[in-house]
Amino acid sequence: MIISDLNKIRDNQGSTCGDSSRISSDICTEVVNEVTSIESESSVSITPSGSLNYIPCSVNDTSIPFTNQIFDSLDKGYKFYKNYGRLGGFTIRKTTEKTYDDGRVLLKYFVCSCEGFNDLKDDANPAVKKMRIVSRRCGCKAKMILKYMFPDKYIVKTFVELHNHPLADKNGRQFLRVNREMDISLRNLCYNGAKVNIGSSKMFSFAKEMYGGYANVGANLRDFRNFSRGLKLFIGDNDAQMIIDKFKRIQQNSEGFYFAFDVDSSGHLNKLFWSDVIGRRNFQLYGDAVSFDATFDTNRYNMIFAPFTSVDKHYRCVTFAACLLSHESIVGYSWAFDHLVKVMGRNSVVIVTDQCPAMKVAVRDIFSEVNGLVATKHRLCM
Repeated sequence: MIISDLNKIRDNQGSTCGDSSRISSDICTEVVNEVTSIESESSVSITPSGSLNYIPCSVNDTSIPFTNQIFDSLDKGYKFYKNYGRLGGFTIRKTTEKTYDDGRVLLKYFVCSCEGFNDLKDDANPAVKKMRIVSRRCGCKAKMILKYMFPDKYIVKTFVELHNHPLADKNGRQFLRVNREMDISLRNLCYNGAKVNIGSSKMFSFAKEMYGGYANVGANLRDFRNFSRGLKLFIGDNDAQMIIDKFKRIQQNSEGFYFAFDVDSSGHLNKLFWSDVIGRRNFQLYGDAVSFDATFDTNRYNMIFAPFTSVDKHYRCVTFAACLLSHESIVGYSWAFDHLVKVMGRNSVVIVTDQCPAMKVAVRDIFSEVNGLVATKHRLCM
């Protein structure tokens, strides 16, 4: 409200209506005191034209840039100014640079994110207007210019700390883009949660409890979702190779772990079988009758998940092995049963809980050679 009134007074100065009065010193002092009480995190001054200038006052002297300050690289200078903006309550961005012929940067500009204005007209075609977007650019002049200094160092050529817009206070700094960053701890937390099928929203709530509040997390829910999306895009077409590499690492640490896979002509994974040490041991104890159910289907890959299970002496379900098949065919089921017999070392009665004809034929072909019995859901057959 105060700023809007000052803007009206500034616009009326020197107008054609004959009102060319200036703001008196008493009014200026009263306005500055009132605005300063509101913006306690920044020092506020008023110009003769009636506009307000803001200077961050909650930053330590060691974190404030100064003219002729030397940095070892552009990246260190950028991080220093970024930290200054984070403490001061504003966001920075990189802009214009001048380079030598060999690619070395001569001048580099780091400015406040509110620098400049959004031009809604196209210079090449003035009749065409650009799409209106939400923007906070208001022509802020705060900036830091780095200049190259031999050998391979950069010096602060210009530093302007005055802002023409209010700065974020202590409670609002958590929403600044400069403070919204997924550090390595948050990335590991989100990645580990994805491995156990925990979504981004729950992981963000969990991080809030760990750090003691949303303001201490350093990122918001949108950042968690963006990282999760980027993680899925990074996996991309390498998901099958990742599971094979993981099985190879497990096999190096555990000699009893067994897995087998098959790919089609395009190199896509279409068959995968695995069994660990506990599953193989359970088969030796409770593998007289094995239940094979292929009614489970994966959502994304459209592959059949078929576990080999049974019950122990306490009537609890135990799993011996499992497989993923892209097609319910005689070839696919025969491939899975072959590896089951190979890894377990002996045959058993197989109880088929699915009425797939291809499965029945594959079971008969594999287990009839060793005089095994095949029990279907409704009848027992040789």
